[in-house]
Amino acid sequence: MDEETTIRDLAEKIAKDFNLTIKERTDQLLQLSATAHSNLGTDSTKAEKRKIKSDSRFIFNQVKGIDENLGKLLVVNMD
Repeated sequence: MDEETTIRDLAEKIAKDFNLTIKERTDQLLQLSATAHSNLGTDSTKAEKRKIKSDSRFIFNQVKGIDENLGKLLVVNMD
């Protein structure tokens, strides 16, 4: 299983974990995106940067399913 699938699977798992509150699920999804971005460095390739951006868009769409207003804001304000 490649890394992209893993991140996206984890995001889906968090989004569908109804044992957590909306805030907890949202916070965990945003943490997942932040962690992915923090792993980028000056030596990261354009492909790696595009992948992280794509993963973040996926994660933000998962947030949108939990909190529509916040999710829309996140997606619209992506670089």
